[in-house]
Amino acid sequence: MDQAGNNTNTIAYLLADHLDAMLAAGEDLLKAHRVVLAEVQDRRSTEIRDLIEVRRRWVETVRTLEMTLTLRCLRARERAEELRRADYRVDGITGLFIGGTAALADAAEELGDWTETDFHTGDEIAEYLRSRGLIPPDSAGVVSLHQLVVTANFRVARRIELGPLLDLTAAFLDALELFYDLYDEEALDARVRKSDEEGTSPTGPFV
Repeated sequence: MDQAGNNTNTIAYLLADHLDAMLAAGEDLLKAHRVVLAEVQDRRSTEIRDLIEVRRRWVETVRTLEMTLTLRCLRARERAEELRRADYRVDGITGLFIGGTAALADAAEELGDWTETDFHTGDEIAEYLRSRGLIPPDSAGVVSLHQLVVTANFRVARRIELGPLLDLTAAFLDALELFYDLYDEEALDARVRKSDEEGTSPTGPFV
C-alpha cells in the first residue's frame, strides 16, 4: 500500500474511533438514570435534600456524557471532511454524516457556556429537561425521579435528537467498514465468540 493509502486508512481509523466513542456515550446516556439510581441507598426517600442530591448527580452525569458526545461528534466531522478530500469513494456517505450533524457544529462555541445558559433560572434542572425535550415547555418542574430519564428524544446540545444521531452514526460506521479494514480479524473473531455466548451483536472498530 502506498503512502497515500496509508494516510487514508489512518484517517478512517481515527474517524471510526470518534464514531465508536459517540455510540458509547449515547448508550451511557440512555442508561444514566439506572446508574445514578443504583448509587442511591433509598430511592424511595421523600426527603427534599435527598431528592435534590439525586437530581444533581443525574444532571452532572448527563451533562458530562452530552459534552463528550458533542465533542466527539465535532472531531468526527473534522475527520470526515479529511477523509472526504482524501478518498472520492466515500464522498457520498461522509457528506450525509456531515450534513446530518451540521446542527451540532454551532455547539462548539457554547460548550464552555452551558452552565450559564442552562442554569440561569431558579428551577435549573427543570429548565435543563425542557431544553432537551424531556418534559413539556410549560412543565412546572421536576417532581418525580422517574422523570430523570434520557430517551431517544433527548435533544443533544438542544439541537438534534439522540436517537436519530445514534442511528446516523452507526450507519456511517457500518458504511466505512465496507471501504476500509477497520476490524482486526483475530479480535473480531474473539468478539464474535463472546457475543454468541452473551447473545449480543459484535460492534465497534478495533483501532
